[in-house]
Amino acid sequence: MAEGSAAFDGFLAKYTGDLTSAQFMEVWDHFDKDGNGFIEGKELDDFFRELARQKGGKDEQPSDQEISDMREAIMLKFDDNKDGRISMNEMSSILPMEESFLLLFRQQVGTSVEFMEIWRKYDADCSGYIESEELRSFLTDLLSKAGKDVTEDKLAEYVETILKMFDSNNDRKLELKEMAQLLPVKENFLTQFQGSRVSREEFDKIFAHYDKDKSGTIEDSELCGLLKDLMEHGEKDQADWLGNDSLGFIKGLLGWLQKLKARLTNKELDAKVLEENKELLLKICDIDKDGRLSKDELAMLLCDAEL
Repeated sequence: MAEGSAAFDGFLAKYTGDLTSAQFMEVWDHFDKDGNGFIEGKELDDFFRELARQKGGKDEQPSDQEISDMREAIMLKFDDNKDGRISMNEMSSILPMEESFLLLFRQQVGTSVEFMEIWRKYDADCSGYIESEELRSFLTDLLSKAGKDVTEDKLAEYVETILKMFDSNNDRKLELKEMAQLLPVKENFLTQFQGSRVSREEFDKIFAHYDKDKSGTIEDSELCGLLKDLMEHGEKDQADWLGNDSLGFIKGLLGWLQKLKARLTNKELDAKVLEENKELLLKICDIDKDGRLSKDELAMLLCDAEL
Protein backbone atom coordinates (compact mmCIF):
# COMPACT_ATOMS: atom_id res chain seq x y z
CA MET A 1 0.00 0.00 0.00
CA ALA A 2 2.81 2.41 0.91
CA GLU A 3 4.54 1.69 -2.38
CA GLY A 4 1.32 2.42 -4.31
CA SER A 5 0.81 5.70 -2.46
CA ALA A 6 4.39 6.73 -3.24
CA ALA A 7 3.85 6.06 -6.96
CA PHE A 8 0.59 8.00 -6.86
CA ASP A 9 2.07 11.02 -5.06
CA GLY A 10 5.22 10.99 -7.17
CA PHE A 11 3.34 10.98 -10.46
CA LEU A 12 1.08 13.84 -9.32
CA ALA A 13 3.98 15.98 -8.18
CA LYS A 14 5.92 15.44 -11.39
CA TYR A 15 3.24 15.54 -14.07
CA THR A 16 0.00 17.09 -12.82
CA GLY A 17 0.99 19.63 -10.17
CA ASP A 18 -0.43 22.69 -11.97
CA LEU A 19 -3.27 20.96 -13.76
CA THR A 20 -6.49 22.98 -13.93
CA SER A 21 -10.04 21.64 -13.80
CA ALA A 22 -10.61 22.90 -17.35
CA GLN A 23 -7.65 20.82 -18.60
CA PHE A 24 -8.81 17.84 -16.57
CA MET A 25 -12.35 17.99 -18.00
CA GLU A 26 -11.09 18.40 -21.55
CA VAL A 27 -9.05 15.20 -21.22
CA TRP A 28 -11.76 13.36 -19.26
CA ASP A 29 -14.48 14.08 -21.84
CA HIS A 30 -12.17 12.89 -24.60
CA PHE A 31 -11.72 9.46 -23.03
CA ASP A 32 -15.14 9.05 -21.39
CA LYS A 33 -16.71 8.77 -24.81
CA ASP A 34 -20.04 7.32 -23.67
CA GLY A 35 -20.43 9.96 -20.94
CA ASN A 36 -21.11 7.41 -18.20
CA GLY A 37 -18.67 9.02 -15.76
CA PHE A 38 -16.09 6.19 -15.84
CA ILE A 39 -12.81 5.37 -17.56
CA GLU A 40 -11.55 1.82 -17.71
CA GLY A 41 -8.93 -0.49 -19.16
CA LYS A 42 -6.26 0.85 -21.49
CA GLU A 43 -8.06 4.21 -21.56
CA LEU A 44 -6.54 4.86 -18.15
CA ASP A 45 -3.02 4.70 -19.56
CA ASP A 46 -3.91 7.07 -22.40
CA PHE A 47 -5.70 9.34 -19.94
CA PHE A 48 -2.59 9.76 -17.77
CA ARG A 49 -0.36 10.35 -20.80
CA GLU A 50 -2.65 13.09 -22.04
CA LEU A 51 -2.84 14.72 -18.60
CA ALA A 52 0.96 14.81 -18.49
CA ARG A 53 1.03 16.31 -21.99
CA GLN A 54 -1.44 19.02 -20.94
CA LYS A 55 0.85 20.07 -18.13
CA GLY A 56 4.32 19.67 -19.55
CA GLY A 57 3.98 19.48 -23.32
CA LYS A 58 6.16 17.06 -25.24
CA ASP A 59 9.41 17.84 -23.42
CA GLU A 60 8.85 15.54 -20.47
CA GLN A 61 6.54 12.58 -20.76
CA PRO A 62 6.03 9.67 -18.33
CA SER A 63 7.61 6.35 -19.16
CA ASP A 64 5.58 3.20 -19.71
CA GLN A 65 6.67 2.02 -16.28
CA GLU A 66 5.51 5.24 -14.62
CA ILE A 67 2.13 4.94 -16.35
CA SER A 68 1.81 1.33 -15.28
CA ASP A 69 2.72 2.18 -11.69
CA MET A 70 0.23 5.05 -11.66
CA ARG A 71 -2.59 2.88 -13.01
CA GLU A 72 -1.92 0.22 -10.39
CA ALA A 73 -1.80 2.86 -7.64
CA ILE A 74 -5.07 4.42 -8.81
CA MET A 75 -6.84 1.07 -8.95
CA LEU A 76 -5.50 0.13 -5.52
CA LYS A 77 -6.61 3.45 -4.07
CA PHE A 78 -10.08 3.72 -5.62
CA ASP A 79 -11.31 0.51 -7.25
CA ASP A 80 -12.98 -0.94 -4.15
CA ASN A 81 -15.38 -3.20 -6.06
CA LYS A 82 -12.63 -4.45 -8.40
CA ASP A 83 -14.58 -3.74 -11.57
CA GLY A 84 -11.60 -2.13 -13.30
CA ARG A 85 -13.31 1.27 -13.62
CA ILE A 86 -12.53 4.65 -12.10
CA SER A 87 -15.12 7.41 -11.71
CA MET A 88 -14.59 11.09 -12.47
CA ASN A 89 -15.11 12.00 -8.81
CA GLU A 90 -12.36 9.57 -7.76
CA MET A 91 -9.98 10.67 -10.47
CA SER A 92 -10.48 14.34 -9.63
CA SER A 93 -8.49 13.77 -6.44
CA ILE A 94 -5.41 14.56 -8.50
CA LEU A 95 -6.55 18.20 -8.62
CA PRO A 96 -5.98 20.72 -5.83
CA MET A 97 -9.12 21.76 -3.92
CA GLU A 98 -9.15 25.13 -5.71
CA GLU A 99 -9.69 23.30 -8.98
CA SER A 100 -11.56 20.14 -7.98
CA PHE A 101 -14.50 22.10 -6.54
CA LEU A 102 -15.60 22.81 -10.11
CA LEU A 103 -16.12 19.10 -10.70
CA LEU A 104 -18.83 19.04 -8.04
CA PHE A 105 -21.18 20.57 -10.57
CA ARG A 106 -20.85 17.60 -12.90
CA GLN A 107 -22.56 15.38 -10.33
CA GLN A 108 -25.54 17.57 -9.45
CA VAL A 109 -28.10 17.02 -12.20
CA GLY A 110 -29.19 13.85 -13.94
CA THR A 111 -32.13 15.33 -15.84
CA SER A 112 -33.32 18.67 -17.17
CA VAL A 113 -36.16 18.58 -14.63
CA GLU A 114 -33.56 18.55 -11.83
CA PHE A 115 -31.67 21.35 -13.58
CA MET A 116 -34.79 23.50 -13.78
CA GLU A 117 -35.57 22.86 -10.11
CA ILE A 118 -32.14 24.27 -9.24
CA TRP A 119 -32.54 27.17 -11.66
CA ARG A 120 -35.95 28.17 -10.29
CA LYS A 121 -34.73 27.88 -6.69
CA TYR A 122 -31.69 30.13 -7.07
CA ASP A 123 -33.11 32.61 -9.59
CA ALA A 124 -34.87 34.01 -6.53
CA ASP A 125 -36.01 37.26 -8.15
CA CYS A 126 -37.18 35.49 -11.33
CA SER A 127 -34.99 37.80 -13.40
CA GLY A 128 -34.01 35.08 -15.85
CA TYR A 129 -30.42 35.17 -14.57
CA ILE A 130 -28.37 33.75 -11.70
CA GLU A 131 -26.71 36.90 -10.41
CA SER A 132 -23.53 36.96 -8.35
CA GLU A 133 -25.25 36.88 -4.95
CA GLU A 134 -27.58 34.10 -6.09
CA LEU A 135 -24.55 32.22 -7.40
CA ARG A 136 -22.88 32.70 -4.03
CA SER A 137 -25.95 31.23 -2.31
CA PHE A 138 -25.93 28.27 -4.70
CA LEU A 139 -22.22 27.65 -4.07
CA THR A 140 -22.68 27.84 -0.31
CA ASP A 141 -25.37 25.17 -0.41
CA LEU A 142 -23.43 22.99 -2.86
CA LEU A 143 -20.20 23.03 -0.86
CA SER A 144 -22.08 22.41 2.38
CA LYS A 145 -23.83 19.43 0.83
CA ALA A 146 -20.43 18.09 -0.29
CA GLY A 147 -19.02 18.51 3.22
CA LYS A 148 -16.47 21.11 2.14
CA ASP A 149 -15.82 23.94 4.59
CA VAL A 150 -14.46 27.09 2.93
CA THR A 151 -13.81 30.62 4.14
CA GLU A 152 -15.77 33.65 2.92
CA ASP A 153 -12.72 34.80 0.97
CA LYS A 154 -12.40 31.42 -0.72
CA LEU A 155 -16.11 31.39 -1.51
CA ALA A 156 -15.77 34.81 -3.15
CA GLU A 157 -12.83 33.46 -5.14
CA TYR A 158 -14.92 30.52 -6.34
CA VAL A 159 -17.69 32.87 -7.47
CA GLU A 160 -15.16 34.87 -9.47
CA THR A 161 -13.70 31.68 -10.97
CA ILE A 162 -17.12 30.53 -12.16
CA LEU A 163 -17.98 33.91 -13.63
CA LYS A 164 -14.63 34.01 -15.40
CA MET A 165 -15.18 30.57 -16.93
CA PHE A 166 -18.90 30.66 -17.77
CA ASP A 167 -20.05 34.30 -17.99
CA SER A 168 -19.41 34.62 -21.71
CA ASN A 169 -20.66 38.20 -22.08
CA ASN A 170 -19.06 39.47 -18.84
CA ASP A 171 -22.26 40.86 -17.33
CA ARG A 172 -21.47 39.22 -13.96
CA LYS A 173 -24.48 36.94 -14.05
CA LEU A 174 -25.28 33.57 -15.61
CA GLU A 175 -28.05 33.23 -18.14
CA LEU A 176 -29.80 29.91 -18.66
CA LYS A 177 -27.46 28.55 -21.34
CA GLU A 178 -24.39 29.53 -19.27
CA MET A 179 -25.80 27.83 -16.17
CA ALA A 180 -26.48 24.76 -18.33
CA GLN A 181 -22.75 24.65 -19.15
CA LEU A 182 -21.87 24.88 -15.46
CA LEU A 183 -24.44 22.21 -14.54
CA PRO A 184 -24.48 19.85 -17.52
CA VAL A 185 -27.28 17.30 -17.61
CA LYS A 186 -25.96 13.76 -17.98
CA GLU A 187 -28.10 13.16 -21.04
CA ASN A 188 -30.93 14.87 -22.91
CA PHE A 189 -33.65 12.25 -22.49
CA LEU A 190 -35.14 13.02 -25.90
CA THR A 191 -32.01 12.11 -27.88
CA GLN A 192 -33.01 8.44 -27.81
CA PHE A 193 -36.02 9.29 -29.99
CA GLN A 194 -33.92 10.98 -32.66
CA GLY A 195 -35.16 10.63 -36.23
CA SER A 196 -38.43 8.88 -35.42
CA ARG A 197 -42.06 9.77 -34.80
CA VAL A 198 -43.23 9.27 -31.24
CA SER A 199 -45.31 6.12 -30.85
CA ARG A 200 -47.71 5.43 -27.99
CA GLU A 201 -45.09 3.37 -26.17
CA GLU A 202 -42.43 6.04 -26.64
CA PHE A 203 -44.82 8.76 -25.53
CA ASP A 204 -45.57 6.84 -22.33
CA LYS A 205 -41.82 6.70 -21.60
CA ILE A 206 -41.47 10.44 -22.21
CA PHE A 207 -44.40 11.32 -19.98
CA ALA A 208 -43.19 9.07 -17.16
CA HIS A 209 -39.71 10.61 -17.33
CA TYR A 210 -40.87 14.21 -17.00
CA ASP A 211 -43.65 13.47 -14.50
CA LYS A 212 -41.02 13.33 -11.76
CA ASP A 213 -43.43 13.43 -8.83
CA LYS A 214 -45.73 10.83 -10.47
CA SER A 215 -48.75 13.10 -10.05
CA GLY A 216 -50.19 12.22 -13.45
CA THR A 217 -49.52 15.72 -14.77
CA ILE A 218 -46.47 17.68 -15.92
CA GLU A 219 -46.12 21.09 -14.33
CA ASP A 220 -43.70 23.79 -13.15
CA SER A 221 -40.08 22.54 -13.24
CA GLU A 222 -41.17 19.32 -14.96
CA LEU A 223 -42.67 21.27 -17.84
CA CYS A 224 -39.68 23.61 -18.00
CA GLY A 225 -37.35 20.59 -18.08
CA LEU A 226 -39.28 19.13 -21.01
CA LEU A 227 -39.12 22.42 -22.89
CA LYS A 228 -35.39 22.78 -22.16
CA ASP A 229 -34.75 19.35 -23.68
CA LEU A 230 -36.95 20.17 -26.68
CA MET A 231 -35.12 23.45 -27.27
CA GLU A 232 -31.72 21.75 -27.05
CA HIS A 233 -32.68 18.72 -29.09
CA GLY A 234 -31.94 20.34 -32.43
CA GLU A 235 -34.02 21.77 -35.24
CA LYS A 236 -33.89 18.81 -37.60
CA ASP A 237 -34.79 16.14 -35.06
CA GLN A 238 -37.61 18.15 -33.55
CA ALA A 239 -39.17 18.75 -36.93
CA ASP A 240 -39.12 14.99 -37.50
CA TRP A 241 -40.85 13.83 -34.37
CA LEU A 242 -43.01 16.57 -32.86
CA GLY A 243 -46.61 15.49 -33.52
CA ASN A 244 -48.60 16.78 -36.48
CA ASP A 245 -52.33 16.65 -37.08
CA SER A 246 -52.99 13.01 -36.24
CA LEU A 247 -55.48 13.96 -33.51
CA GLY A 248 -57.66 15.81 -35.98
CA PHE A 249 -57.39 19.28 -34.45
CA ILE A 250 -59.07 22.25 -36.12
CA LYS A 251 -56.87 24.37 -38.36
CA GLY A 252 -56.61 27.22 -35.86
CA LEU A 253 -55.21 24.94 -33.17
CA LEU A 254 -52.81 23.39 -35.64
CA GLY A 255 -51.61 26.88 -36.52
CA TRP A 256 -50.74 27.52 -32.86
CA LEU A 257 -49.04 24.13 -32.69
CA GLN A 258 -46.89 24.88 -35.72
CA LYS A 259 -46.02 28.25 -34.20
CA LEU A 260 -44.81 26.53 -31.03
CA LYS A 261 -42.78 24.01 -33.05
CA ALA A 262 -41.08 26.85 -34.90
CA ARG A 263 -40.18 28.52 -31.61
CA LEU A 264 -38.83 25.30 -30.13
CA THR A 265 -36.66 24.50 -33.12
CA ASN A 266 -35.29 27.98 -33.85
CA LYS A 267 -34.81 29.67 -30.47
CA GLU A 268 -31.58 29.60 -28.47
CA LEU A 269 -31.86 28.35 -24.90
CA ASP A 270 -32.85 31.39 -22.85
CA ALA A 271 -34.89 31.76 -19.66
CA LYS A 272 -37.25 34.36 -21.09
CA VAL A 273 -37.85 32.38 -24.27
CA LEU A 274 -38.37 29.19 -22.27
CA GLU A 275 -41.06 30.90 -20.16
CA GLU A 276 -42.71 32.28 -23.30
CA ASN A 277 -42.74 28.79 -24.81
CA LYS A 278 -44.22 27.43 -21.59
CA GLU A 279 -47.05 29.98 -21.71
CA LEU A 280 -47.70 29.22 -25.37
CA LEU A 281 -47.67 25.47 -24.78
CA LEU A 282 -50.22 25.84 -21.98
CA LYS A 283 -52.35 28.11 -24.14
CA ILE A 284 -52.43 25.45 -26.85
CA CYS A 285 -52.64 22.22 -24.88
CA ASP A 286 -53.93 23.00 -21.38
CA ILE A 287 -57.59 22.33 -22.18
CA ASP A 288 -58.88 22.54 -18.60
CA LYS A 289 -56.72 25.62 -17.83
CA ASP A 290 -55.25 24.23 -14.60
CA GLY A 291 -51.69 25.31 -15.44
CA ARG A 292 -50.39 21.79 -16.02
CA LEU A 293 -50.53 19.12 -18.69
CA SER A 294 -52.18 15.73 -18.42
CA LYS A 295 -51.08 12.86 -20.63
CA ASP A 296 -53.88 13.53 -23.13
CA GLU A 297 -53.03 17.23 -23.28
CA LEU A 298 -49.30 16.67 -23.85
CA ALA A 299 -50.13 14.15 -26.56
CA MET A 300 -51.31 17.09 -28.69
CA LEU A 301 -47.70 18.18 -29.04
CA LEU A 302 -45.79 14.93 -29.07
CA CYS A 303 -47.85 11.93 -30.06
CA ASP A 304 -48.86 10.73 -33.52
CA ALA A 305 -51.19 8.07 -32.19
CA GLU A 306 -54.53 8.82 -30.56
CA LEU A 307 -54.54 7.80 -26.91
